[in-house]
Amino acid sequence: MNTLYIDRRCLLKLGLSSSVLASLPFACISLTRDVSAEFLQFISNSDLPVDEMRTGLLGQDEFDALTTLSRYVNQVWELGADMPLYFGRLRADLEFKTREAPSYLTEYENAVELFNLVLDSTSGLEQAWASLLFSGLDVENPESTKLGRARRFVFAELITHQIPVSGAFKSFGLWNYGGYFGGSYTAPESYRKGAV
Repeated sequence: MNTLYIDRRCLLKLGLSSSVLASLPFACISLTRDVSAEFLQFISNSDLPVDEMRTGLLGQDEFDALTTLSRYVNQVWELGADMPLYFGRLRADLEFKTREAPSYLTEYENAVELFNLVLDSTSGLEQAWASLLFSGLDVENPESTKLGRARRFVFAELITHQIPVSGAFKSFGLWNYGGYFGGSYTAPESYRKGAV
């Protein structure tokens, strides 16, 4: 099994808080050695997507696998977003990132492959996502591994996309949540606390 190193900075980079981690049983945050070896496979040190010239669309099964992350975040954070409505927007935005170069298609496919591998070796979606998001990587350059790249190019981006686009900011007590985050605190187009 891999050791879990709880690093607040890493959690914040993923858009997660320690309270989210505290809601998970520690038994669900572990990986077998076989799965760990696949996670630690070196992919690339580049800041660009792997195989960026390869374009295309995700299949329905691949898209459905990625949406389980959105469902997981919606459930764990108790966001209450209308997920079926959100998935139409997500599908369009993911297709935009895979149709033309630089394409994220290979990054998404690698992430789905890891998800399926972990799902097959765990007892369910919650345990699979907890393992993918929180398992420690005991390597010198974790960002270049298959899991490191999936966390950076896919998982973190999906979570970052979900919160403003799905309307989940409303559950944090914010208003003006139908658009994207932007502008200064006082700008009318930025997110800010609504009057209670």
